Amino acid sequence: MNRNFIFIILFFSLSLNSYTQDTKYIEVTGSAEMFIEPDEFIYIIRIEEYWKDEYWEQDTVTYLNVKKYKNKVLIKDIETPLLEKLSELGLEKKNIRITEIGNYRGWFNNEMLISKQIELTLKDFKTIDTILSKLDKKGIDYINIGELKNKELSNYRKEVKKRALKEAKEKAEYLLESIDKKLGGVISITEIETQPNYWSRDLTMSNSTMSSPDNKNVDNDKKIKLRFEIKARFEIESK
Repeated sequence: MNRNFIFIILFFSLSLNSYTQDTKYIEVTGSAEMFIEPDEFIYIIRIEEYWKDEYWEQDTVTYLNVKKYKNKVLIKDIETPLLEKLSELGLEKKNIRITEIGNYRGWFNNEMLISKQIELTLKDFKTIDTILSKLDKKGIDYINIGELKNKELSNYRKEVKKRALKEAKEKAEYLLESIDKKLGGVISITEIETQPNYWSRDLTMSNSTMSSPDNKNVDNDKKIKLRFEIKARFEIESK
């Protein structure tokens, strides 16, 4: 490489840096969100062994009489009728799976109790109401919506990101208009890391008690929420 070529490269580099430093720009953040109807969702039922005595003496449970409990209901005696009931309700075996098996020490006494987590793949929220009305609450630790899905989710993500970028551009335009300036070309676009896409779990049964928030946004609580933020830097046109 000859010296003239090296000089040209160095000169071009210096000119580019000078241009970048002298460029006036505006940097803004745009955001957009969308609620999507799920076409499939995972419903979690967690079951665990328990003592029959807990229900016989529920109002008088003390440290002393808990240690005397001997009528333990085994996990198989909870799981078997539960699976039979789900089958009666029309759930196919392929949509029912055991995802977690564990054990823990019982309350106060030192007895090991076994728990299992069962996941149901459902397509209709109305099925939840049917399940809840038919299940025996004894032995059920909690019931919850675990995951909402939509096969077109990747396309919806793209759409929300486009909206966020458009919102950033519109914001930059009206801000510059207020000071009699015009928007130039885009310099950079950066996606801001935000909280993961989420859903609210409004259908929850914990300790055998069903709860659902009484608010105006309850319909959105059963939808997937997508939210994205885009940071964009635009050149300010010089007059």
